[in-house]
Amino acid sequence: MAPDTHRAAATAALAAASLGHARSLDRLSQGLLLLALAALLVPGLGATACGLLLASLIPAGVQAYHAFRCGLDSHIFAHWARHWPAVGSHPDADLGAFDQALAHCFGARPGAATPRPLDDRARGALRLLRRQALALACQGALVLAALVTRIA
Repeated sequence: MAPDTHRAAATAALAAASLGHARSLDRLSQGLLLLALAALLVPGLGATACGLLLASLIPAGVQAYHAFRCGLDSHIFAHWARHWPAVGSHPDADLGAFDQALAHCFGARPGAATPRPLDDRARGALRLLRRQALALACQGALVLAALVTRIA
C-alpha cells in the first residue's frame, strides 16, 4: 500500500503549527523570570517569598529546555510538511533515514530501533508542548505565591 503523502504532510504541518506556540509560552516564562529576578532585588523580602522566587527558577529552566525542544521539533515537522507533498516522496523512508542520521550523529547503532510512525512522533512532540505549559504554570504559581506572601 502506498503511503498517504497528503495525510503525512498535513499531520506534520499541524504538529509544526502547534509546536510554534512554544515560542509565546517561552516569552511569557521569560517575563515571569524577569519579574522574579526583579523581585529578588527588593530589599526586605521575606525568607518565604525569597525561597518561592528562587524555586521558580527551576520550572523556568525546565520550561526553557522544553521550549528549545519544541522549537527544534517545529522546524523538523515543518520541513517534512514542505517535503512530503513532492512527487516521489515517501514519508516512511524519510522517517527511517532521519532515524539513521540521528543514530549516526549521536553515536548510536544505526538500525537498532524500528522507526516510529509519524503519528507517534507528533503525539510525542505535542507531549513536549504540554510539559512546557505545565512547567510555565508551576513557575507562574510560584511567582504568584511569592507576590501574595509579600503583600500579605
